[in-house]
This record gives sequence, C-alpha cells and structure tokens, in this order.
Amino acid sequence: MKQNQRFIKEFDCNLFSSKTRRNGLMKTIGLALVASMFTMNSCSPDYELGEKDPDWLGNSIYEYLSGDGNFKNTVRLIDDLNYKNVLAKTGSKTLFVADDDAFERFFKKNDWGVTCYEDLTTAQKKLLLYGSMINNACQVAYLSSSSGPIEGDCMRRETSASIFDSVPLLTPEEMPLTPYWQYYRDNNKTIPCFCDGSGTPMIHFIEAFLTNKLISNDDCNFLFNYESDRQPGDANVNGVKMIKQNIKCSNGFIHQMKEVTVPLDNMATIIDKKPNTSKYAKLLNRFCAPYYGGESATIEYNRIFKTDYDSVFTKRYFSLRSMDGTKLEETPAKGPVNGTLKFDPGWSSYYSEGNAGTSMNVALQENMGVMLVPSDQALDRYWNEGAGKVLKDYYGSWENVPDKVISKMINVNMLNSFVNSVPSKFNTVLNDANDELGLSTECVDSVWLGCNGAIYLTNKVFNPTAYVSVSFPALINDNMSIFYWAIEQCGYDVYLNSQQSYYSLFIPKNDACLQYIDPCSYGKPETQIFKFKYNPNALESRDKVKGSIWRYNVETGEVGDSISEANYDQIRNRLEDILNTHIVIGNVEDGNEFYKTKGGTSIRVINAQAGKNGMKVQGTSQIDRNKEIAIVDIYDESYEGNGKTYIIDEEPIMSGSKTVCDVLESTPEFSEFWDLLEGSEYVETKHVIGTQEHGTAGRNISLFNTFQYTVYVPTNAAIKRLHNENKLPTWDDVAAAEEEMDEEKADSLTNEIHMFLKYHIQDNSFFIGAGNVSGKFETFAYDTDNENVSYHKLTTNSDNSQISVTDELGNTRTVTKTPGLYNIMVREFQYDSGDATSATAIYTSSTAVIHQIDDVLYYKKGGNK
Repeated sequence: MKQNQRFIKEFDCNLFSSKTRRNGLMKTIGLALVASMFTMNSCSPDYELGEKDPDWLGNSIYEYLSGDGNFKNTVRLIDDLNYKNVLAKTGSKTLFVADDDAFERFFKKNDWGVTCYEDLTTAQKKLLLYGSMINNACQVAYLSSSSGPIEGDCMRRETSASIFDSVPLLTPEEMPLTPYWQYYRDNNKTIPCFCDGSGTPMIHFIEAFLTNKLISNDDCNFLFNYESDRQPGDANVNGVKMIKQNIKCSNGFIHQMKEVTVPLDNMATIIDKKPNTSKYAKLLNRFCAPYYGGESATIEYNRIFKTDYDSVFTKRYFSLRSMDGTKLEETPAKGPVNGTLKFDPGWSSYYSEGNAGTSMNVALQENMGVMLVPSDQALDRYWNEGAGKVLKDYYGSWENVPDKVISKMINVNMLNSFVNSVPSKFNTVLNDANDELGLSTECVDSVWLGCNGAIYLTNKVFNPTAYVSVSFPALINDNMSIFYWAIEQCGYDVYLNSQQSYYSLFIPKNDACLQYIDPCSYGKPETQIFKFKYNPNALESRDKVKGSIWRYNVETGEVGDSISEANYDQIRNRLEDILNTHIVIGNVEDGNEFYKTKGGTSIRVINAQAGKNGMKVQGTSQIDRNKEIAIVDIYDESYEGNGKTYIIDEEPIMSGSKTVCDVLESTPEFSEFWDLLEGSEYVETKHVIGTQEHGTAGRNISLFNTFQYTVYVPTNAAIKRLHNENKLPTWDDVAAAEEEMDEEKADSLTNEIHMFLKYHIQDNSFFIGAGNVSGKFETFAYDTDNENVSYHKLTTNSDNSQISVTDELGNTRTVTKTPGLYNIMVREFQYDSGDATSATAIYTSSTAVIHQIDDVLYYKKGGNK
C-alpha cells in the first residue's frame, strides 16, 4: 500500500464514535420528522408518523445505496464507520454521494496521496462520509433556503463532520518562522493543532440562491475557472456538479455527484498549500499563532488518541473578526499584536459583517469571504518595480516591513462579501479609500474555493491607498504613532486615503504632542495642557495612546503640577481636534498665506518656498503668542500620491482662546462697534439648544453656528457719523424710549441696531492672502415676508493684496489694512457641559476673521439707507 502523506490523526472514541453520533442523532431524527409535518420544506405533504415507514418513502438511504450496486465505496465507508444503523433507519439525513466510477477517478488523482480504498485512514473516511452529509432531509430546492425559511438565501451549511474528525499534528518544520511559534520549533515539539476551532461547512450553488443574489451563469463559470458551462437548474456542492437530484428515501435524500466530494480547506490552509503563493503565505502567517485549546479539549484529545500531550492548540490569526465574530488582538502570551487582519482567513465558519440580529448559523449560510492572493511572480513584480517599491526602498526586505504596514496591503485584498465580489459586481468592490478597486477578470488567473471563501489568484497586487496617502509617513514612522493612532481611531484613514483630493497634511511628532494646550481649559480658572504618549505594549488598540492633564502658564510656557489622567473619550476628542486643524484640502505652497483646514479653522503658512529650510506655520494660538512652528521635514514622494506631508516637532498647530468679543473689547479702534454688540442680544456665555446647555470659554457670538464667518468692523468715525446723522441709533436712544414707555419705538430702534450688526457679519472667512475669491455671500441680516426668509447679501472680492465689499446699495468698502486691524483670526468654543469650568470635551466651535473697513455697509428694505 502506498504510504499516505502525513495527514490526519486517526481515532475512535466513545464521545465522537458512531454509537454516540447514532444515539444523539436518533433523538434529532424524531424531532425532525415531527417538524417536517409542519414545515414541509423537504418531505412529502402526505407523510404521517406511524409504526413503520410509509410505502411512498421507499428504501432507507443505506438500502438504496447497497441495493443499487454502483456505490460500493460509499457503502464501505458507512460500514467501516459503523454508521449503518443510522442510515438504515428512519431519520433525517441528506447525503451527497459519488458512484464507484467517480471513486476510481478519485483514487487516480487526489491531494491525499491515496490510490485505493485500502489506503484511506479512518480520519479520511470520516471526512469523505461525514463531510458529505448534513443532518436534515433536504431536497435541492430547500438547500438554498436559510433558517426561517428564507428562500434563496443559503450557500453554505454545516455538515455532520466533527472538528475532531481531523486534527493535524504540526511538526516544527511546518510551523511559521515567527516568534509566536519559536518555542515549539526550538524545543522540537510536535503539537496537535486544529486548523480552526470551528466546523467545516460545505458550500453549494443552487439556482434559487444564484437568482436571488444576482449571480449569473457566467459568474459561476468564472468561479470554476471556465472548466464548465453552467446551465439553468444546475446544482453544485464543494465545486462538484450534482448529476442526479432528490433521490427520495425513507430517512432523507440522496443527491448523486459527478465526482467524489471532499471537504474544502479554509482559505488560509489553501494559501499555505499552493506552491505558487508561498511568498504571500509567508506574509499572511506573520499574523497567526498557536492558541491553547483548553484543559477539557486536551483531556479529550488524549483520551481519544491515547496520547499524553500536555496541550492541544488552535491556529488563529490576529484579526478584527475571528471565531464567533470576535476580534483577536492579543498574542497567546496575552501581549499586544503588531497588526491585525480584516478577518481570520483560517476561520472556517466565517460569516460576513452586516448581519446584525442574525444568528451565527444563518449568517454563515448566507455568505462567505474572498481573498485576492497574488502569485509569487506578481508579488515580486509589485516589490521590485510596482507600487510596493516604496516599501522596498524604505525597508529593504519584506522581513523588515512591520506587521502594521503589511496588514494594510493584505486587508485591501480581503473582501468581506463573496456575494458582492463576483465578476458581474466587480465595479462595486471598493478599496481602503472607498473608491473602486479596479478588479477585473483579466487580473485573475485562477479561482480556488474554500469552505470560508473564494481565493482569486491574481497576477497583480492591489495596492492599498494607505501607501500613497499623505498619512503614509505617520504609518511607517514610530515617532509619529500618536497621530496615526488618531487617524485610525477617528476614522480619518478612508478620508485621507482618497485619491480624488489633494491634501497638505501637517504631522506633529510624538514629542510635539506633549505640548497641546487644551481648548477646554479656556473656560476654566487655569489653563491646562495635555501630554499624549504612545504605549505600544497596550493590548487594546484604543489603549495605545494615553493622555495626562497638567497645569500650564501660557505667558511663561511653564508646566505646573499634574492634575489627572485623561480617559479615552477625552483623548479621542482632543486628537480629533488636532486632526481637523492639521489637514488642508489643497496645496499650501501655491503662493498664498492663509489656508482653511478641514475643521474650518485657518492657519498661516510662512515662507513656504523655503521648504524644510525655513517654512513655518501658525495657528491662532501661535499667532497670539508670536510663535512660529518650523517645518522640519517634508514628504513629497516620487510615486503618485494624494498630497504633501509636513512634519513639525515643537508643538501642534493650535487655536487660541480669543473670541470676537475679546478682540473688539481690547482694540480701541473697534470700540464703537463693540459698544453696539455688547448691548445686543447676540453675546452669550452659554449656548442653549432646547434642553441642552453648552458652556463657552468666554463671550461668544450667539449667531454663530459651527461655521466660518467674516466680521467687518467699520471705523469708529464712520459709526459716529451715522449716530450724529440719526441714521443709526445708540443703546442710549433705546434706553430713552424705554423710559418714555414707548415699547414700539424701543423695539424698532433695537431692531435697527441688530440689523446693522448682522449685516456686518458674513458667511465664510475671507483673508487678505488667501487667494482670489469673488461672489455674493449671505449675512445674518434678513427680512421675512409671509414667513419666507430672505437673507441680505454682500458682494466680496478678495485677493492677496486687498478685500473689497459691496453692499446692496452699491457702496464699495475696503479693508483698511492697518497693521493689527485685519486678518485677525478667532475661534469660539462650545463645550459638553453647561458649566465651562467642568467641561471635558469640545462640543463644537465656530471660527471668524475680523477686518476693519473704511465705512459702514447698507442693505435694502428698512434699516440704514
């Protein structure tokens, strides 16, 4: 007899023996037959339970197979495994069988190295029998229905096989060359290691499912490498065509297959076994480790196999979704992992995301995954001359590329849904920027079906946009890990990976993140700073960045005593604010000086043409403190990317504490406008929305609503002239009307002042030095007519030398450009608490720029004319 390849440990135990299967399943048989009277999904409607099998049911499964004469190999499997009593009695089974001619072809060519029936081990016999059997009586039409039943929603089912039917013994030579396996390699330990701790389902493509999921016959031909031409009504199980359907027996159904049906490996095992994916397998296995199977499993294994191993293990992959849909983010030694996969490719019972409220069994039936796996030749091209060359240039070898970087490439080639990843739907497959991936049939050389998904062998590597993103420097540099952690925790990776935009991204190094002035402290008695630190040893990804809060003197820059540790929500809230103030959509080297950030704040860029030899940047905090942050490095990769990255190492770009009111009150040239605003109803120290109260750092403009604005302040002389000409009332005039008890007059005068103020506050922030802008923009002033609101507008023309504003009467005013009286940036915060002194998070904010203009602005219909 030809020696089998070392394959599977054989065993015979009481717990998992045929007797145990029979006794347990006989109970199920009775229940199933009773249920069938009501559901009628698989059995004839005329069937009633009785003392014997009804005549219309015919012979049992065993009697049919043994009496036919063409299924001798299958009958031998049943007899050898002591399963005759189950399949010869009334019960509820479905068997997918091959005739003896198919077995003859199987013995001539198979992956097990067996040449005849006698070569089969007991374990292999169990795989052939139990892996081709399900514990329900199912016609072909019912196979496509998931529990419910939901017709046309099922493509996978659990079989009668047990995870103990095949338990490979893993030798040191077969173990991945990673630290997680090193102990067993160094000590020459062979270990029992489950390929996966979950069962191995069968996959089947049935007409109703394919129709319901819009999977075409040509899609199926692609999946079978165009070696078949699917016709309507064809059924397929584990890649084998069904040639005779619905053979009715007293205890279930038989479906005859064209070839011997063998349980499919999971995707990880297939990649491991294929000789032309060995390099990709090596990368993939960097994310796997042997996990202890538990005391009871070890005892049971030793009892079954009559061995004395001290442990049994399961091979699992670090992933966001592993067995039972839970994440696996710690090593067997309870240490942190360096990177995680999108899902565990060795999880045989994998089910897709998006099945909230669905049982795991039903979710398993409905879908599976897909992996795009490049051939060794394709991976070499990618590394040496393709998009992966950036990794080669930076790291030198695959071995030097960190797991967290490699995971980006592997994950973009892992697809969550098989149903949505067939050729007719390739245009809907997206990359890590939610753009079309570019998958086509020309990219796929072969398809291999696994029990948990399909592997598309590709002739190219689909590059993650993370490698051509402006955030890439933060991914590959450990001294920028805090910023990259924030990108991932706040979900900004997809945004920054977009290849449809051009970004200028400012990245503070980790040391710079020790100097973040907390905006939430602007409303407290003492200013505070956050010190962010990265902890690579944290088990949970959300715990890798810690923050501590300290007292801080803004004027001297001195750090005082530690106050407390920040919690995750506080850390995420502040780092998201940092992200928003460090992202500019556009090129900050286009010759302008002021640029709007993603969060709506504006920053000032100085001496951009000097690059890292003199380029500097400021936020409002830096401007207020007369500080310029130097750019210490610039990443402008030669490969095609989506922007440019600027590195800073002193402190983050930050917003100051000044509000519009602070600036107006402290600037004598703005005193007349401030007198009007201070007396109005538009100054608040607490913003109220329904029952919610949000404290402020100081006196905010109540009109502002999480946007950017421009405040035009006429000269004191211009406002006084209006007062003197009785064209604009003062608050003294209002007070006088109130003293006279003339409420109507007081209200009218108040409205005039309010309209004047609102017409001088315009939507959007316009700077001298922010490029050319021209157009009409709304102000806060409006009229109502039959409940229709009409906002008054200003026409603004702005460039790098001047801003002119034309009102609705055609008067054009210009910014005076007196130093200190224009391009004044402010930001007004609202907090999560009505009491600003107890605020823990930024709720929202608005920004504004203040300019002095040479005269007042007039609007039509009432008010000043």
